Amino acid sequence: MGNKISELQLSQLGPWEVERSTLHEVGMSWDEIVSRWFSEENVLPPRASDDFPLIGWRRVQTSYPSWALEVLVLGAPDQASPGRWVLVQLHHDKNGWQFAGPASYLPIPVQELRRQWLRLEWSQPNFMMTNGSPPEIAVVLINDAASTWNPSEEDHSHVQGIVLDYKGNRIGSGWYAHGKAAQLPPLAPGQQRVLPALLNTPELDGLVPGRYQIRASLTALGLPTTILASLTVADQQGQQLAPE
Repeated sequence: MGNKISELQLSQLGPWEVERSTLHEVGMSWDEIVSRWFSEENVLPPRASDDFPLIGWRRVQTSYPSWALEVLVLGAPDQASPGRWVLVQLHHDKNGWQFAGPASYLPIPVQELRRQWLRLEWSQPNFMMTNGSPPEIAVVLINDAASTWNPSEEDHSHVQGIVLDYKGNRIGSGWYAHGKAAQLPPLAPGQQRVLPALLNTPELDGLVPGRYQIRASLTALGLPTTILASLTVADQQGQQLAPE
């Protein structure tokens, strides 16, 4: 949404940031929202299913990513769990509107607010691995605040890594998929938590022996490591190539 909207005016619902004012709007029934915006489409449920709210639907976010012509997120208050919201995602591609969902989320502060006073460092500056063997790479999450940091239900512990050559060029697409990682624990002032990194980084599988750089990010909070770390890949005999 850019810098024009303060993070204090936003809430996070699952992976989406939405304007808080949108959540206070008067919504409409599912049938009404479908007939108003998608009257010529036949890919959406014509009536709300059993796990849908009957009323309160509104558009909470619109985006235009590279992988779709348009993406809409519709939301309504969860009638079964007061305080939560049911969201569905719809994306428009060459085959028309495609439907995904629903899922229920609790509004929480956005990443910029949740990660304040947290720092992500490497457990050591240099790592080594043998070609074809899974590396043991870790980061350390540190609470620099004078008070305890308490996670939200969205704050899972998955740390995504990115591999660079020694010229700083990114290797691979950076695409990844992961299951629901364990939730982060509360951190007392000054407390640290060691987290594994690069567990689901396919670029590691085809690395030839040599020297590389790595960076990582705690995905739930959008919190990156402060510096790059070094990764040395050796062959089965322990030999490595000189960096270019």
